Amino acid sequence: MYYLSVKFGIGDKMKKLCKSKKGQLFIIEAFIAVSVMIIMVTALYEVQLATQPPIEPNFHEEVYTSIQALDKNGYLDAFIYSIDNGLSADVIYYRNIITQAIYGALPDHGEFKLNYEDFLTSLIVTGSWINEYLTLGDTVVSIDYLITEVYGEYAPYTIHLQVWLKG
Repeated sequence: MYYLSVKFGIGDKMKKLCKSKKGQLFIIEAFIAVSVMIIMVTALYEVQLATQPPIEPNFHEEVYTSIQALDKNGYLDAFIYSIDNGLSADVIYYRNIITQAIYGALPDHGEFKLNYEDFLTSLIVTGSWINEYLTLGDTVVSIDYLITEVYGEYAPYTIHLQVWLKG
């Protein structure tokens, strides 16, 4: 500060300005102006936050796309075929693939339940449950996916999938 006051002569002028009534009034006005600016910026920020539309999760679309990909790659057919023919090692293998694919499409705090229903008899296929014992969340999205054939043979099944977010 001493260097500035010697070089530019600012120190003496500032001291005189602060001691005079005009200088004191100037400092008060500057303080009020800065305070008003801070209040305005804060208010604008609050208005901006209040007017943002809420983010609606669309994870169910990603899960549906994942189910379509599993169907296209034959994993859903293989799972049904394994259940119908009692191939327990294959059932576990395909259940794990389906579980990983669905969890991969869900957010980190997402959960799901899945089962197959025979379309003709409306009975749930025994052994087709994945996450059967989970408790449903508050907001559940249900997805039904129709399979009309398994390995080229007419065998209509409906996949019932329920997805939700924990917490």
